[in-house]
Amino acid sequence: MKCVIDFLNVGFGEATVIRIIDGEQSSCLVVDGGDVDSLKNSRRCSLEQYVREHAIEKIDVLILTHFHKDHIGGVLAMLGKLPIEQMLFHVMLPIHIMQSDLDDHSTPMLASLSLYKMLLTKANRLGIPMRLIKERHTFNERGVSFSLLTPDQGKLQLLCDELDKLDMAQLDQQQQRLSHIDRLLNETALAVLIRYNGESAALLTSDVGLDFWEPYEGEIGRVRLLQAPHHGDAGCISQRLLKSLSPQMVVVSADDEGTYQLPQPEFEAFIREHSQAEVYYTEAEASTHRIIRIDINDWRLDLIR
Repeated sequence: MKCVIDFLNVGFGEATVIRIIDGEQSSCLVVDGGDVDSLKNSRRCSLEQYVREHAIEKIDVLILTHFHKDHIGGVLAMLGKLPIEQMLFHVMLPIHIMQSDLDDHSTPMLASLSLYKMLLTKANRLGIPMRLIKERHTFNERGVSFSLLTPDQGKLQLLCDELDKLDMAQLDQQQQRLSHIDRLLNETALAVLIRYNGESAALLTSDVGLDFWEPYEGEIGRVRLLQAPHHGDAGCISQRLLKSLSPQMVVVSADDEGTYQLPQPEFEAFIREHSQAEVYYTEAEASTHRIIRIDINDWRLDLIR
């Protein structure tokens, strides 16, 4: 059996594909889908392009860590183009938002909310099985274990409350609430722990902050591969966390344009000072690869053009 993790260069955003090949049988799992507007140059690879180029016939599990547009934009473009066996997510929009005619891309937050509403609506119309994750959830796919690590329930309830209070008729007067929702999306994102051959292998961290890990201390153990939290945000890593995880590879999903001032230079400096891990970027100045591919059978890393 072979298991590879592909980190797609979608510009600023995250899209990760895990393919498990077992003889003539295979599975494809997707964690987030990047931004639909990510194709600004030939170095980048959208989720739609990846599926087409690799002749993917179906997605067995689609996981949405949170609904910022740089994580879900490319998912909307995929719906209806190939079968999706199951979609896992943990935030449902209130009925009054789902029933609104929201289609506002004037700000990143409103664009995220609009895309998410359209995504959920289209997935429901297509009959894609959708599972709302309320607590930590683990499933196995061809012997590979995937654990969805959930955020603090108090923060998650706060996010749901803020969404409930959002007045769709007066969005222009609710910038403070929208900004609060924007921040809470990162604080309440999902993380994904991948176990292989009974051991922790890779940790996909999405945009979570440092306090996210408190309930999971001592449980995750060491991982060979760490996806940098929040696109290489130095405030989302600590010496304690790095020592606990002891990664050998750190992948930063971001562009080379400094979007939102990420990744921060001090992030890589911190990793190099406090660990032996190598740091790889989905996009960096003068890089030519479109995909970072890691075969977790032998931990070979390839940069795919």
